[in-house]
Amino acid sequence: MRPADFLLLIRAPLVSTTFGLLAALATCAADAQSSEVRSGNRIRLLSTNACVTCNLTGVNLAGQNLLGADLRQADLSHADLRGVSLMGANLSQARLIGVNLSSAVIAGAVLSGADLRNSNLSQVNANRTNFSLSNLMRVDFTGAALEHVNMEGANLKGANFQNTDLYEARFLFADISDTNFLNANLHEADFSQAETQGMQTDSSTICPDLKPGPCIFQ
Repeated sequence: MRPADFLLLIRAPLVSTTFGLLAALATCAADAQSSEVRSGNRIRLLSTNACVTCNLTGVNLAGQNLLGADLRQADLSHADLRGVSLMGANLSQARLIGVNLSSAVIAGAVLSGADLRNSNLSQVNANRTNFSLSNLMRVDFTGAALEHVNMEGANLKGANFQNTDLYEARFLFADISDTNFLNANLHEADFSQAETQGMQTDSSTICPDLKPGPCIFQ
């Protein structure tokens, strides 16, 4: 073997290791910068009550008072929003995948076009909240207050509405297939043109006509 070839064999793993270390350092730096951005955005939100299009992924806002906050198109995916007050807030087209909103108050908030897939909204107060055209697949609404809620055109496949109050809720053109409505109050709820295949109701369900289930939808 020529000396030059031997040197190349030695240098090859060294170069590969160096590039690997540089890539790892770059990733760490990017993560640190992203964390700093999210932290700054959190401070901005708490001080101004607004953070439009902000990156707030994974932030802890549990128990905070964000009454009427402007969070349009913000990304709050996987954020801790337990017990937060977002009454009357604007979260239209916000990204809220996997958030924990359990026991939060979001009554009167606007979440039209928002993405809340796989989120926890158990025990939430969402009376008169606007979820029109939102992605609510596999959302857990167990025990939620949802009177007069607007879910027109929403994707609710696999959502859990067990023990919820949905008095006069609007589900026009929504996809509510494979959803759980056991022990739910659906009195005066509007399911016009909704996809109800696989929707679970039984004698514990109060149907739109005030009769006990199983509910029958045409």
